Amino acid sequence: MRIIVVQETDWLKRGPHQQHHLFERLSLRGHQITVLDYPILREHWPHEPLRVPEVRTTNAARIMDGACIHLITPGTISMGALARPSSVISHRRTLNRLIAEERPDLIVSYALSTGLPALQTARREGIPYIFHVIDALHAIVPSALLRPVARAFERYILREADETILINAHLRDYAIEMGAPEAKTRVLRTGVDLVRFDPAADGRVARRELGIGADDFVLFFMGWLYDFSGVMEVAQSLRALPSHVKLLVVGDGDHYERLRHLRDTQFGERLVLTGRVPYNRIPELLAAADVALLPFHRVAATEHIVPIKLYEYMAAGKPVIAAPLPGVRRDVGERNGVVLAPAEEQAARALTLEPDTGMAGRRFVEQHCDWERITDEFEALLIHHVQ
Repeated sequence: MRIIVVQETDWLKRGPHQQHHLFERLSLRGHQITVLDYPILREHWPHEPLRVPEVRTTNAARIMDGACIHLITPGTISMGALARPSSVISHRRTLNRLIAEERPDLIVSYALSTGLPALQTARREGIPYIFHVIDALHAIVPSALLRPVARAFERYILREADETILINAHLRDYAIEMGAPEAKTRVLRTGVDLVRFDPAADGRVARRELGIGADDFVLFFMGWLYDFSGVMEVAQSLRALPSHVKLLVVGDGDHYERLRHLRDTQFGERLVLTGRVPYNRIPELLAAADVALLPFHRVAATEHIVPIKLYEYMAAGKPVIAAPLPGVRRDVGERNGVVLAPAEEQAARALTLEPDTGMAGRRFVEQHCDWERITDEFEALLIHHVQ
């Protein structure tokens, strides 16, 4: 199949998300994948040219050896409020050009702003349009002023897509409430690489490199540091815990500088920050941990999600303490190596867990979350729409 993937975030600098795992695996099965993305982390004028040209990356695969992803970042006007609207226009033009050059078999969208013109184009050209939803998208729009507009876009796309795929049952309920026809919705779980994330992995080398002692107790968080991530609260809670308890944070984002300030002024070597690292380093860093954390606050953006990092923690056999988010409670629960607790209580709670708690999580993901089986289902679904 020839597939065009549309997203409104940066393919190379954010994630990996569901789409990276699925489409890189599909490319290994012989499917031709082209991704249109948006440089959400790009600095605007005057730090870069006012008019940024289209950028093509011949192979933008990030996870799977031998995978091939053709990435196109359409040009934009790089000025504040004009950047996103200009990307809608440039995405439409790029999509029209790609269809004229070589008609795709289908379009898979993860986007609102660029997903709407992609839907309109798909309708005009008679191309199947699949909406793969991993978040309540309007809820993560930064501007409160634009959120009602984004919600209207989301409702329209949910109603009109040929099929909507949701990553958990809680998110499916949300989509149906928003107007998605029930018969055109399907849950396809998030997966995990059961080979890459191995409970037997040795984290001693990573510990030495990071200055973590053999007797230190390591709490672990990875991912983008959103303002709702809860990592600041976990860091602050170290004050009340023994000095051998350390927090290892892998990633960057909104709160990175605040965490760095905490490290430099208060916690020193007890707060270990790696910044963003290549995905292939994540398993060895996770292996260095004793307990993995998901301390997200319950806000509109987290109301329906089950982050992919949760399954990767579980696959590594780590005990997990997660915020009691509705999606997590419903999808995983507390009998699968996961304990639910709010952010400010997670560090103290971690000290009470038995080391083998996490093996229940490993058994859960082995049964439900193997990326290869999930890719089989995803591929079959796409082929059905093409036929």
